Amino acid sequence: MRKKIYPKISKPLSVIVANEDGVHLNVLALDTSSAEISIQCDIGQRNVMTPGGSYVRGGRPVELSISLELPDENGQMSPIAARCHIAYSRRVSRDLCKIGMRYVDMGKNDYNRLIQFIEKTLASSNGFAY
Repeated sequence: MRKKIYPKISKPLSVIVANEDGVHLNVLALDTSSAEISIQCDIGQRNVMTPGGSYVRGGRPVELSISLELPDENGQMSPIAARCHIAYSRRVSRDLCKIGMRYVDMGKNDYNRLIQFIEKTLASSNGFAY
């Protein structure tokens, strides 16, 4: 079976994450693709997103809502919204964690804006990151 690879960009972007209990956190996106996003957060934020450090809750993956700030067609920052499942959580230093999430639901217009942003960013850097 052939595995599909999604180009990703490594560009810091502002993200608001809301957990299943409605708590909102301001974090930083590190890597973004058309299928997933990874964020950086501190230990306290990770514990709010992944209760008890586990990203499975009630036998199913923890689901988060995100609002990712991207430039629109006029160059102004505006959010796109998505629901995500946590794929992994790693501690990268004493105080910081990296959490990878896969998109499970995103509106068509938001998805198209994300794809355009990724393609434009890759074209301007003349390189791909996988």
